[in-house]
Amino acid sequence: MPKTAGQSVEQVFLELLGLTWKTRAPLLLRKNSLPELGPPRLAHLTAEEYVRYKYMTQEQFDNYFKFAFVRNPWDRMVSYYKYLDESSDLEFKQYLMGRFLTEKWVDTNWFVRPQSSFLYDDDDRLLVDYVGRFENLQADFNKVCERIGIGATELPYVNKSENKPAKSISALSKVMKVVTPAETTSTAAPECYQDYYDDESRDLVAELYKRDIELFGYSFD
Repeated sequence: MPKTAGQSVEQVFLELLGLTWKTRAPLLLRKNSLPELGPPRLAHLTAEEYVRYKYMTQEQFDNYFKFAFVRNPWDRMVSYYKYLDESSDLEFKQYLMGRFLTEKWVDTNWFVRPQSSFLYDDDDRLLVDYVGRFENLQADFNKVCERIGIGATELPYVNKSENKPAKSISALSKVMKVVTPAETTSTAAPECYQDYYDDESRDLVAELYKRDIELFGYSFD
């Protein structure tokens, strides 16, 4: 699942198997140039696509222990903003209501789609054995390690989105104050994802990711 610490989890297994980012193709962590066989990066296959596109048999899929991590949709959207909007030319709401809706949601839906679509089939059946939470990442990954018998393993920090200067309604209001010249050299980043939102942008994410919120029990607060 994009933006749920997937590369950190992958790194653990690469090291266990003696693989690197250059030799990881056998784990289906590679680019894909054939749209009829999945997304541009096979690391972001949905659960049901592994069998549908014949990357493994149904028997193999059933025999594996399958797990995934999910993340609060409002927090995940801020991570998208930091990760995808490389030009840094838009404030968060402008990006969400404009570029994200008109470009990312349409052209790269395989990447930004609801998390539930990765884990559930068309009959609304959960296809993985365990769903951990990004908000409880290390503790939940320890449960995965215990289940597969590798011992608790600390997750590395890989592919972390960097904070950007404040470009949100509430965050900007926090820095709109009288300051001395020495204080004007930098702009503080919002402290938490809620700071990026106003009511309209919060409601839009709630609508786009309604199923995730319902299935995984997330709330804005």
